[in-house]
Amino acid sequence: MDENDPHWDADPLWYDRTEPEALPGWVLNGLAYLVLLLLSGIAAGMQLYRLPDRLWCSSVDRIRRRPTQPRRS
Repeated sequence: MDENDPHWDADPLWYDRTEPEALPGWVLNGLAYLVLLLLSGIAAGMQLYRLPDRLWCSSVDRIRRRPTQPRRS
C-alpha cells in the first residue's frame, strides 16, 4: 500500500489489497461494497432518527436564551 490508497476503515478489503498476490475478485469486491452501503445506510438512518430530537432541543435552547423584555405597545 502507498499513500494514495484509501484509509483502512474506508475499504473493507484493505488487507487483501496489500497482499502481492492476486487481487480480490469482483464478487468479493461487490459484497464488500454492499456491506459498506449497508453500514452507511444504517448510519444515515440513525441520524434521521435522532433529527427531530436535535431540532427540538436546539429550538428550546434558542427560546431559552432569548432575553425576556416587556412588550411595548
